[in-house]
Amino acid sequence: MNRKEAFTIEDCKTADGSFAIGEGERMIRELVRKRKTAWEEKRDLHLDRRICKDNADIILDTPTLREAVKKKPYLLIECCFSLVDKQKRDCPFLFNRVQADFISRLKKREKGRPFFILKGRQQGFTTLITAIQLSYSIVKRNFSGFTVADRDDNVKTIFLDKAKVMYSHLPKRLKPTEKFNSSNELYFDKLNSSWRIACASENIGRSRTLSFVHYSEAAFFKCSLSSLQKSVQETLVPDAICIYETTANGYGDAKELWDSGICENLFYGWWLSDEYKCSSPSERLPDSRLRERLNSLHKMGIPQESINWYERKYHGYIDPLAIRQEYPCSPEEAFISCGESIFNVDDISEQLRREIPHTLGYFSYERESLPVTDPYGRILYHRVTLKNIRFIKSDEGYIRIVEEPYFKREKGYTEYKPYVIGADTAGTGDDYFTAKVIDNTNGRCVATLRRQRMDEDLFSEQLYCLGIFYNEALLAVETNYSRHPVRVLKSLEYPNIYSANTDDYTGFLTTSVTRPLIIANLVSVMRDNIELETDRDTLLEMVDFVRHPSGKPQASQGKHDDLVMASAIARYVALGYDNTVICRQERVNPLARMFNVEGEENKNTYMEW
Repeated sequence: MNRKEAFTIEDCKTADGSFAIGEGERMIRELVRKRKTAWEEKRDLHLDRRICKDNADIILDTPTLREAVKKKPYLLIECCFSLVDKQKRDCPFLFNRVQADFISRLKKREKGRPFFILKGRQQGFTTLITAIQLSYSIVKRNFSGFTVADRDDNVKTIFLDKAKVMYSHLPKRLKPTEKFNSSNELYFDKLNSSWRIACASENIGRSRTLSFVHYSEAAFFKCSLSSLQKSVQETLVPDAICIYETTANGYGDAKELWDSGICENLFYGWWLSDEYKCSSPSERLPDSRLRERLNSLHKMGIPQESINWYERKYHGYIDPLAIRQEYPCSPEEAFISCGESIFNVDDISEQLRREIPHTLGYFSYERESLPVTDPYGRILYHRVTLKNIRFIKSDEGYIRIVEEPYFKREKGYTEYKPYVIGADTAGTGDDYFTAKVIDNTNGRCVATLRRQRMDEDLFSEQLYCLGIFYNEALLAVETNYSRHPVRVLKSLEYPNIYSANTDDYTGFLTTSVTRPLIIANLVSVMRDNIELETDRDTLLEMVDFVRHPSGKPQASQGKHDDLVMASAIARYVALGYDNTVICRQERVNPLARMFNVEGEENKNTYMEW
């Protein structure tokens, strides 16, 4: 193939003989198209080598293309790079679906913000990112790239089987002069550019200035990721590219980083890879767990050929749960920890994908101290009351309202829904104060309170406002850690505090007897209808809520279960409470009294939202 056949430069010139802005990338895409077409038609490696050489000559001899590659070195990859595929065959480096998507995101990246790639097994990201770093090192002056691998054998694999192979197959004109080519580093002296790789340890990366860093299989590092960041992140230049890439490995630093919002999180499902397809399903009958999973995959709209492949893959695992980490269907599932969640993770993942509108805020109010006197007029004590209660919409708020309370006033009667609130006080450490509001006519969670490090009296006052707001809801506060919130609610004369029928104990006491009951009831309710849970944080806690080797269901190590326990309390207490719309004569509705509601029916107009 001669150069004219590979590409016609004249076709890209404007009327005055120059090239339009951005024309370089279009011209390079044409080079790639012709290479791809030739490979699909011929599968001739020698022909592909000649095309790569021609492409390199065209790029280096055409100023417009040369400038395009200087700005975006990864444009060279599909033009001139080769690799060894999974079948150990030499072939051109042509992007698969997920690789092409990441390249498009790299072009539009927010400078200074890292990427976090969470993916299934062997989707080609390590190879791609290695190629990107190699392209930078042969184009950019003073470039310093670095890959951090999880194990020594992966250091050798990435360097020898990926980087060295790609470099060795490059056309000669693209290979800079090497100062040295060692077992873990390429260094080009005239460009003063380099790319190296090392195994993760707390002290690597010091005394260097890095332009690009790739954390490969970051969830599997033996050292602390936070410690590693201290040595590596401080060496990055301001505009450096930073990529965390991994399959999930339970909970740890990688999960914390994913949750932090620091990175641009990118999840690539296994079904996006074309090689994970099969024309026919497995001949083995699926067990109940697999049947649930296959139904979930169908609901997600995953193609049947991909589902067939997954079914066959599932039967190859001794522990079928392992497939959730190796080939996850959602980020939440990817990070599933050791131990199986007691809730249905498929249902939770599906519910997490739904967008449920909510309003975020908190209650504002004024405290008024009223004296309480004896028959002789002597002041015995002062009783605090709350007045001018309002809900303040705020992005910094900690109460999420999905559905406002229902009531209707008509001809001397008040019709209203009964609500139940389960509340869990923060214990020691970093626990949260939480509350869950349940519409007891249909079981739907309509509001959630969650806040860390909050004074107990302030938490109690927010509970008071939340309960009054929801038609004087039945309020069940867990009292294992502290009874102070119940005392505050009593002092405020909250009218509907839960008491156990057996001993009139105000509040809810979680014991070795009641805990299994409330959790079993919650699991049953969620199994029947996960859509009753509308809060994302609660759903994520359910994913973390696993059965430990001792048999006790509880949060995974380092995770929280405060919302799960508040939900369990609320739904258990709700079993013995009114579950139909109530109609009472001349009832003074607390909403009308406290929020100055006028009109016949609640139409969401009384709140300042």
